Amino acid sequence: MKHIQSLIKKALEQRYMELKRNGVNVTDTRSLSQLLRLRDYVLRQNRRSAKPLFTAIRIHYALSMLESHGITSFLRFCGRTSKKKGVGIKDLFENDSNFTQAILLAKAAQEKGIEHSKIPKLKEILQSISGKALVFTSYRDSVEVIHKNLTEMGIKAGFLIGKAGETGLKQKKQIQTIQDFRDGLYTVLIATRVGEEGLDISEVSHVIFYDNVPSSIRYIQRRGRTGRKDSGKLIVLIAKDTIDETYYWIGKRKMTSAKNMGDKMSKVLQKQTNKPKAALDAYF
Repeated sequence: MKHIQSLIKKALEQRYMELKRNGVNVTDTRSLSQLLRLRDYVLRQNRRSAKPLFTAIRIHYALSMLESHGITSFLRFCGRTSKKKGVGIKDLFENDSNFTQAILLAKAAQEKGIEHSKIPKLKEILQSISGKALVFTSYRDSVEVIHKNLTEMGIKAGFLIGKAGETGLKQKKQIQTIQDFRDGLYTVLIATRVGEEGLDISEVSHVIFYDNVPSSIRYIQRRGRTGRKDSGKLIVLIAKDTIDETYYWIGKRKMTSAKNMGDKMSKVLQKQTNKPKAALDAYF
């Protein structure tokens, strides 16, 4: 996994160097959000940088899939992306020696049954707890991988995904899946963001983040799915030296910032509430 990660990062670094040579102001922080913000500028004022920019964005997504979700999710992302039409796609998947080598190594790892270190850790956690658990992950590919592995381990698991696309769950099936989880047919429910809002299952004792989200709102929504009846527990899986760590600390900073803002607003409202009211005759 580390070798694959290293090759992808080399491919990414080449695009950053090209952007710098073209006069694009990119910082030393290799940030996807930074690249996304540059799209408008590049398309309007620096068209020659479109190829390295959009290729770098794709590489960032591919790296994130590998680091947070594993071999299968990475390969499926690459398979879908390679079939699309877009600037730099052919060059990345056919001519980039680092990236093509990363794909070959990933395929070899997949044949050996290697996926991600989070899978055995998730199994360990689930086998050590009592009650129901809700596992959140951002992508359907990851849901499928987790579900397959947990089922093979003998863990009763269901999954909840959105309605869109050929692989989506229709609303009737979504409702049935949630009811089956409530009724105990599953002890674990694996969900994408469709389960982050409005999912009310009081018996959920553990919420597990298979991946991290750099959004305080989504973090709160995910966390809020547990502890409806009794105190619940939140577990966040973080792969060392990956985007997981970055997203975790971004989310923590946003949570702290939101809390501080809430505290300030509460103090202001409290002061206004505690102001002495003028006597009635003061208005006459």
